[in-house]
Amino acid sequence: MNDGIIIQARSGSTRMPAKILKPFEGKQRIIDIIIDNIVRDCPERTIVLATTANSADDILESVAYEHGIQCFRGPEDDVLARFIGAAEKFSIDRIIRVCSDNPFLQTVSFEPMFKTHNENATDYLAYGFPDGRPTIKSHLGLYAELTTADALCRAWAASEEKLYREHVTIYLYTHPKDFSIHLMPLPDFLQNRTDLRLTLDTPSDFKLLSELYHIHKNETDGTLTALVSLIDSNPAYGKIMKQNIVQNEK
Repeated sequence: MNDGIIIQARSGSTRMPAKILKPFEGKQRIIDIIIDNIVRDCPERTIVLATTANSADDILESVAYEHGIQCFRGPEDDVLARFIGAAEKFSIDRIIRVCSDNPFLQTVSFEPMFKTHNENATDYLAYGFPDGRPTIKSHLGLYAELTTADALCRAWAASEEKLYREHVTIYLYTHPKDFSIHLMPLPDFLQNRTDLRLTLDTPSDFKLLSELYHIHKNETDGTLTALVSLIDSNPAYGKIMKQNIVQNEK
């Protein structure tokens, strides 16, 4: 199997346009942070930035080439077709899907995900909560998802509904009778932390997460436990996260 990591990215956003291209930590943008971390932790994998064919996203194609990774451009709204096109162009069989608005994404988890899939070859693999929800259905923003090009093609053929074309993997995990699903357990200290919001949609998210990122990078040992402890040490962080979770319900 040819394994790849496909990063979903576009500059357009109704809540915060070009959020992944704004300075986030010094001169680094969120897209820079995510790509650098993936390249560091998965040097042997094919890495593709999948963006839209819109001229506004020419800059993202440039970003991909600046970092020495591949780029694929496809439909803006049919994101599922964009992923299938990227997989076909670069002959990727197994895909880790990355959302580009998660600056704290745990790229160190990617190789363990591939290893788990080697031992349990399902259509969809992700980290999940004890209640059976994959983390993509939360605001956690720490983990990616693994699927196969074959599963995505089957999902695309199964429905033309807008929801399933805009959200790449949702058809898979909402149709467990048609697709095999495996959820990996979260670390114990995260299993019930549905109150954490480390994904970025709005200016409020951006302000909070950039502050957290700077402190976590410069004043802690950089571990995930240190990040959670940092959040828990300041009630104001939790309050803002809870407000943003309510206002941006998934």
